[in-house]
Amino acid sequence: MTAANTSCGPGENSQRGSGLPADAESGGFPVRQMVSVALAFPPADDEPIEAEEVKVTSWHTASGPLARRPQNFARRWSLQRTAVRLARIHARTWLTTWRWAGDLDEALIVVVVLMDNAVKYAAAANAQGCVELALVLDEDENLVICVSDPNPKFEGFTEAVAAEKRSGLGLVRALGGEITWGTPDVDSGKTVQVRMQSADR
Repeated sequence: MTAANTSCGPGENSQRGSGLPADAESGGFPVRQMVSVALAFPPADDEPIEAEEVKVTSWHTASGPLARRPQNFARRWSLQRTAVRLARIHARTWLTTWRWAGDLDEALIVVVVLMDNAVKYAAAANAQGCVELALVLDEDENLVICVSDPNPKFEGFTEAVAAEKRSGLGLVRALGGEITWGTPDVDSGKTVQVRMQSADR
């Protein structure tokens, strides 16, 4: 987009020397000024103008434009410990870019817990494949964190969620996350999903 010319030099309608519009020098009003006055003070017998619906396509906050909703991101890595760190970096980057209204630190804890579980237990089961992180942010600022791995089993899921401890899925539950899991396709493993609400809900 080309920036508008805001210089204070003579405009198109000005003459060199006096710097005044030609109509002004002859005692009249410039055409542009007459149009502006007419729009600002319409005749009293004019028909009222019906307001049209305004559709906002971009919202802005004091710190900058707010990313549109919904948003989503997905990335996969090999089943290695480095995947946990890389997933955290990507999650922080995208949630910051989207200006999510929820607690960023808590969301990153959830990402690390899910990724760590996936890498640890999938590797223990000798599963082959990748681990995938997906982030989905809907119009209501709800964040869904999904981690998929090639192991279709999740033994002890209920006990892990109910555990009163400050680690693992017990910690995720304590942070307010709604935890579910499923196997969209047994041959492709399972997906663990955590739904988190924004801070103002």
